[in-house]
Amino acid sequence: MSEHLRTQDELRHHAFDGIQEYDNPLPTWWLVLFWLCIASSAFYLVYYHLGAGESVEGQYNRNMLVVSDMQMKEILKLGPITNKTINGLKADQSKMLAAQALFQGKCGPCHGNRGEGNIGPNLTDDFWLHGALPTQIYTTVMEGVPAKGMLSWKTQLPIAQILTLSAYVDTLKGTNPPNPKAPQGDRFDASQRETLEAKADAEIVANAPKAGADLGAPKDPASPSATPGKAPKAP
Repeated sequence: MSEHLRTQDELRHHAFDGIQEYDNPLPTWWLVLFWLCIASSAFYLVYYHLGAGESVEGQYNRNMLVVSDMQMKEILKLGPITNKTINGLKADQSKMLAAQALFQGKCGPCHGNRGEGNIGPNLTDDFWLHGALPTQIYTTVMEGVPAKGMLSWKTQLPIAQILTLSAYVDTLKGTNPPNPKAPQGDRFDASQRETLEAKADAEIVANAPKAGADLGAPKDPASPSATPGKAPKAP
């Protein structure tokens, strides 16, 4: 302590523009923390940038999916799932960014990270095997296509995530990624989209369950109950 007090007012031997400075060393505790921070940064770099650590962006997207789940539970109370419902999700950029990460993690291995197609079909062209309307995409994701190896996601993901995922898939149309897979299925006439969506929505509303019915995903994975707001078959 006495040594520290002695050097507190000791002037350094140099001066700049007539200004001198005291030679006061930093406290030991501060120096220890400083070097500990530098040492821990090596662990941070290896774990978060080179290893399995979740990035800030990943944490944000995961949290956004949780928020989306909460919001969609409220939306589902308002009525059946229609094309209008799913189209409305596409305007929320934060939801689409979260859905993009979900798509790349869950769907990318079969459809390519940009929807260009791999084992599964190309999702960016005008040709669709099971319908191109948003509600038809939603039904395909919910129910899967077991005959062709696509599993049903209704017991794997919350319904809110399936809705945002379906909306994201719809945004892939016409994006023209590199190395696209050859077209499969029937050509979808985009000029008729608005008419087809309106017709499908009218049918969904007409066949919707009565107020108070459970619109969520089946609680029992083995339950044969129908998918909420299920779209009509592809035209």
